[in-house]
Amino acid sequence: MNRRKAIKGMGASLAMVGIAGTFPTLEGVMSARVASAAQSGDVWFAPLARGMRREIDERAGVEGDLPAGLRGTLFRNGPSLFERDGVRKGHVLDGDGMIRAYQFDDRGLRFRNRFVRTEKFVQEEAAGKFLYATWGTRAPGGVLSNLGGGDMLSQAGVTPVWRGGKLYAFDEVGLPWQVDAETLDTLGEVQVGPELDSVAYKAHTKLDPVSGDWILLSPAMGRTMSLRIVVHGRDGRLKHNFVVPAPHQTYVHDFFATEHHVVINLHAADFSPFGFLAGVKSFTQALTWNKDKANVVMVVRKDGAGEPRIFEAPGAWMWHAANAYESGGEIIADFVAYDEPDHFLGSEAVFATVMHGRDGRGQSPGTFRRWVIGLDSGTLNETVIDTGSFEFPMIDPRSATRRHRVSYLASASRPGAWWHDGVVRVDSTSGAKKGFHFGPRHYVGEPVFAARPGGNVDQGWLLCEVFDGNKGRNGIAVFDAETVDQGPAAMAWLGHSLPISFHGTWVAA
Repeated sequence: MNRRKAIKGMGASLAMVGIAGTFPTLEGVMSARVASAAQSGDVWFAPLARGMRREIDERAGVEGDLPAGLRGTLFRNGPSLFERDGVRKGHVLDGDGMIRAYQFDDRGLRFRNRFVRTEKFVQEEAAGKFLYATWGTRAPGGVLSNLGGGDMLSQAGVTPVWRGGKLYAFDEVGLPWQVDAETLDTLGEVQVGPELDSVAYKAHTKLDPVSGDWILLSPAMGRTMSLRIVVHGRDGRLKHNFVVPAPHQTYVHDFFATEHHVVINLHAADFSPFGFLAGVKSFTQALTWNKDKANVVMVVRKDGAGEPRIFEAPGAWMWHAANAYESGGEIIADFVAYDEPDHFLGSEAVFATVMHGRDGRGQSPGTFRRWVIGLDSGTLNETVIDTGSFEFPMIDPRSATRRHRVSYLASASRPGAWWHDGVVRVDSTSGAKKGFHFGPRHYVGEPVFAARPGGNVDQGWLLCEVFDGNKGRNGIAVFDAETVDQGPAAMAWLGHSLPISFHGTWVAA
């Protein structure tokens, strides 16, 4: 297997443990690990940043009634191994990826999980120690081992993508890894797009449900930054592959796609390659927020025709896009953004401090925002749709790249709280908002939309992974997407906690 060194050059497998038939009580039992953490003074959400070595096959205990039409599998992905040989990673993004499968069937809900056996995972598992650099942690061995940025290999731990009947695990470096959707076995690294010696596809891709186009983005950083856009057609063949220069060098996580355009937000964050290439800083340590700088927004034709259009937007950190669409001579783009990414960057960012079991900075809320980009007028106007505290915006995938009416978001009931404890439904037409919150010591992840068979757009269910910090257990909340404010129609609880996961995808049976 060829090693992909996507960032360098910027200038004994685990045994399956079967415990099927284990059903938690409704009250639940705090695990010994969680109890120990509580005694040591760790914050209640510390289990989200603890590794999980077990690979499990079990049935969940269900409260309420699972909808009869909900049949299929929710796949989720996230970092799940943070420690080896007594060495603990320094950032919540640094764990090896684990695919979780929540299968809804006639018996209820079956849960399984397996690590994605990337090249990095296999080598480090055999060595019994960490060998490679990750986003917030340098490789062992000091400066010499990290010259040039070190080898950053894919952890396949951010996003599960279902495309053409295949399941992929994406990271932020390298190529995706294909996973067998039935067994969760790792099938190998997969070349998508053109044959390239070095590629770093973003964890987020876009699918146009009308044309069938699959759109991928690959930034390349060095003395300057460029952006490669790759488009596959419905038949899987490569339609477009081109590179555009970026006005400045920064980190990109997600992007927008419309019927004819790709919209890329270049953050008001400066990347200094010198400390990173010299081996003294991790990638995240080489990023600094510039509060006096504007975001640069690039609008590029999906087919590569013409020159990129450049706009300025207020400086804000955007992890995730909800959707974008074209309306006349304008592009409407909805997203969540932060005036300051204090939860992510800096020594006291909660993404780092949680690795030590303590709270940190994360006071700037993610507000729900909208850009109106005038392609004819050459203007960009930003408005705030809702001033709450949000993350992980989601729509019915059948509306992607076209006009959407409803957005769903993870929501915090307490201002300034990073750890979202509920979900909201926002109607873009009427402005009406419905929400439900589980209350203190709960963490609610990205709401994933599952369409109701035979239903219209926005008719279906929201599937949310929930961590109950009071009882030290994880579960899946099933909401009717139209009546979120009535609370979950059903809860399916596991008998233990899970590390944090970032994204999911629904595959109907």
